[in-house]
Amino acid sequence: MRRSEALALRWNDLNTKTGRISIRRAVNTEDWTTTKTTKTGNARVSDVDAATLKALTAYKVTRAELSFELARADAYIFGDDDGELRSPDAMTSRWDRRLKWAVKVKRFEHLPRVTLKGLRHTHATILMELGVPPKVVQERLGHSTITTTMNIYSHVTPTMQKNAVSQFAGRLAGT
Repeated sequence: MRRSEALALRWNDLNTKTGRISIRRAVNTEDWTTTKTTKTGNARVSDVDAATLKALTAYKVTRAELSFELARADAYIFGDDDGELRSPDAMTSRWDRRLKWAVKVKRFEHLPRVTLKGLRHTHATILMELGVPPKVVQERLGHSTITTTMNIYSHVTPTMQKNAVSQFAGRLAGT
């Protein structure tokens, strides 16, 4: 999802029973104290893996320990300590600091320097590399057209090239 969409998520957008998250709004980049519709103007639902659900559930407990108000159903998941919307730039700064901390303190030197937008690109590329249908990738990213997904977010990796050659050779060999 887009950074602006993540920042506008509320706890009631997350369904821990179904493992789905409803993406209904985004932070207004012109006035980040307000929200607007998503970039395409359409809400969407996206599945979330068990590890992410577990992390979000633990994060909600942490937020509730700070203040019950921060864990209410209508509270922003990634809101500031007062429960208000966080600015997109503030979120990026937090991300950068945590990444530097992970490398320095936790000794995760193998972690590449990746931006929040870079995570979106990586997500799309890995899904494409795994053979996930482009339509599914398009829906996860919230693109209005498949063209956007295919032209901008799906990078051809060496693994994809090798798999293509291997599959082609296998077909020619009759296997």
